[in-house]
Amino acid sequence: MNLNELASHEIVHFIEQIGKWFRGEMSPNEKEEMLALNSFHADFRMISPTGACMSRADLGNWLPSVYAGKPGIVLELRDINLRFEQEGAILMEYVETQKGGGVDNTRISTALFVQDENGQPQWRNLHETFMP
Repeated sequence: MNLNELASHEIVHFIEQIGKWFRGEMSPNEKEEMLALNSFHADFRMISPTGACMSRADLGNWLPSVYAGKPGIVLELRDINLRFEQEGAILMEYVETQKGGGVDNTRISTALFVQDENGQPQWRNLHETFMP
């Protein structure tokens, strides 16, 4: 697989996993994998739709507080597009809709991935913006 395909797969996988996390539907192994944040670069930074900034450590500290916190939530993903690519790095854009679980919103996100030493994409930067 090329980097575009790998990054697209990573986005789909993470959205599936975070949905299961919010609903409290993860096996113990899946929970461990999620909390390990192995697909996130050590210098990861996220800007949430509200403008809050989170580091990789912040994300790891936040995840336990929201486990099973949104029962019934459904996450839908669409329009995954390559925005920019150079050797070892790729910028992707996608739209995510969250419905149920007390939340209904749509956000557009740009995600910068860098390849690790094994050629796998790691989340380096994620910027989410609410859509009307």
